[in-house]
Amino acid sequence: MSGPVARGTLPAMSTSQGAVFWVGRVATPAGPRWVRVFTEGAKPAPEDPIEIVVDPFADEHGDPYARVRASVRGEPVGTVGTAKLLPPVRPSKVVCIGRNFKAHAAELGNEVPSEPLLFLKPPSCLIASGEAVTLPRGYDRIDMEAELVVVVGRKAAAIQAADAWQHIAGYTLGNDISNRDLQKKDKQWTRAKGFDGFGPVGPWLRMTPRGEVLPAADLRIQGGVNGERTQDAAISDMVFDVPFLMAYISACMTLMPGDIIFTGTPEGVSPLTPGASARVELAGWDMLPLENTMRGG
Repeated sequence: MSGPVARGTLPAMSTSQGAVFWVGRVATPAGPRWVRVFTEGAKPAPEDPIEIVVDPFADEHGDPYARVRASVRGEPVGTVGTAKLLPPVRPSKVVCIGRNFKAHAAELGNEVPSEPLLFLKPPSCLIASGEAVTLPRGYDRIDMEAELVVVVGRKAAAIQAADAWQHIAGYTLGNDISNRDLQKKDKQWTRAKGFDGFGPVGPWLRMTPRGEVLPAADLRIQGGVNGERTQDAAISDMVFDVPFLMAYISACMTLMPGDIIFTGTPEGVSPLTPGASARVELAGWDMLPLENTMRGG
C-alpha cells in the first residue's frame, strides 16, 4: 500500500479524484519555460515546487491535460512563491464576448444582444498577475472587467456545442480593461480594449480533463478595486454559455490550442486610476486571484 502523496509532489501513476494540475509560464535564465504544479485540489501555495514540462499545446489535435500529466519530470525551477510569472498562455488570438451578462449590458445603457457579440484583443495586451498596468493619459474613464477565461485545448473548427468540452484545456482569470472614451468615440472596440497591458490573465491555468463539464452554477466571477468587491455573479448567469460560445466562435474562425476566450463580465465594473489595485477572483474553485496595480502613463 502506497503512502500519502505530499503536496506539490506528482504521484507515480495516477491522481486522486480531487487532484488538480496547474500550468503556467515562468521566466528563467534560459528564457520562458512551461511549468506545472500539482495539488490535491487546493490553489498553489508559495512553498509548492514547480517543474519544467513540455508545451501542453504543441499538438493541435492532442490532449493538453494528458500531455501535462504524462510529462516526464522536468528540471525544478523553484517554488510558486519565488517564480517570476508570465501570462500562463501564448494564444494566437484572444476572443472576447461583449454584454454576456444582462445586468452589465443594462448598466452601460445597452441592449442584450440576440447573438454573441464578438471582438478581439491583440495577444500583445496580455500581462501576468502581479505586473503593473500602464494607464494611457488623457482619458476620463478606464474600467476593469472581471472575467472567466476559457483556454482552448484542441483545434476547433465548426464544432457542435455538445462537443465543446472535448476542446477545452482549462480555465484562468482575466481582466478585460476597457477605455470607455475610445469605446464611445470609435464605435468599435479595437483601440478601447487593445492597449498593451489591457489583458491581465492568470496567475495559473487550472487544467481540466478532456470532456469535463464546467460546474457553472457553482462558480461565481468576482472583481473589484482597492479591496472593494463590486462584481459578483454566477457563471450560470451568462446569456450565452461556454458550449454555445465555442460553437458560435468556431463557426466563424478556427480556434487553436492555447487560444483564449474572455467570456464576459457582470455588472459593477469599476474605474481604474494610477495607484489602484484591481483583483479578479473565482468563488467555488480554490484559485489564486488575479491582481494588478495601475500606474500612470
